Amino acid sequence: MNSTGGNGRPGRPARLSRERIAEAALQGDVATLTMRELATRLGVSHSSLYRWVPDRDGVLDLVSGVMVERVLPEDEPDAGTWLDWLTRLAWAMHDEFLPVPGYAAHVARPHRHHPESFGRLRGRAVAAFRAGGADARQAEQNWTVFGHGVVRWLAAAGSAPTEPPFGRYLDTLLRGLRCQDEERPPPLRPEAPATTTTTTAASPSVGDEHLLALTRSLVSESAKVRERACETISDRARSFDRREARTLASLLASAAVLEQDADCLESELNALGELSASGFVEAADIAALRRLPRDSVRPADVEHLDDLMDEYFPQQRGGAGPPHR
Repeated sequence: MNSTGGNGRPGRPARLSRERIAEAALQGDVATLTMRELATRLGVSHSSLYRWVPDRDGVLDLVSGVMVERVLPEDEPDAGTWLDWLTRLAWAMHDEFLPVPGYAAHVARPHRHHPESFGRLRGRAVAAFRAGGADARQAEQNWTVFGHGVVRWLAAAGSAPTEPPFGRYLDTLLRGLRCQDEERPPPLRPEAPATTTTTTAASPSVGDEHLLALTRSLVSESAKVRERACETISDRARSFDRREARTLASLLASAAVLEQDADCLESELNALGELSASGFVEAADIAALRRLPRDSVRPADVEHLDDLMDEYFPQQRGGAGPPHR
């Protein structure tokens, strides 16, 4: 009589399990993984593997389940711990995603997310933002920006050390997602000259609603939506305060490294150039650009990239400026 174990069916090899399949998939580049390669790692036949998972997407679903289990903090977020909880979640994603070649890039690209595993991750993160004071709609928006922002940084970084330090990027991202009702830290800008007009003393700011709308558009799957967001940022570059400008610059730089649409890349570089003129953006905010190959940019747009590199990373340009890697 054939025995069954776990989720197995009669006649399946005892040495296979969903856990073993996921662990084997994590041993190489998931972006290029094939079913035949995975079967070889497991030491089973191609047909035996298909008895456990229907296709490559099924394998990636198993991998996602394992990853979500690894990164989710065990405790539940509350009003006193929600920010620390999200920070620990992001660092766990950093520590688990980066060692697996291609995984962060896979998650960052548009694809069908496993509803159970990623639904659990989304639910816990949304609960954290709710614990921090966000209403239901804003918490969902915050999760979208937070999740995409972290994953895009990790995808741009790959498995090699990168600038800016992840902690700096994460701090900037989370500061941009604070609830509207939460008290903001003092603005980090110079005092206005005494000769300014006396109409209002308020510093420029688009507000959290508009900031969230822009950041959400920047991580949209639609190239047209991303491009329109960049155009809006360029047009309103002088309307952002320091926090807003740095948050958007960080997201734009990471997006540019991953961008596959040439028109969007042009818009992202233009928006970064406009934001840099505000004086708020720091080198650490856009250092992901150092991983954008210069020869991957259209000749008409190279000037925009060169201007940013000259301003923020002159040591890397080195005069004649070989292609940036």
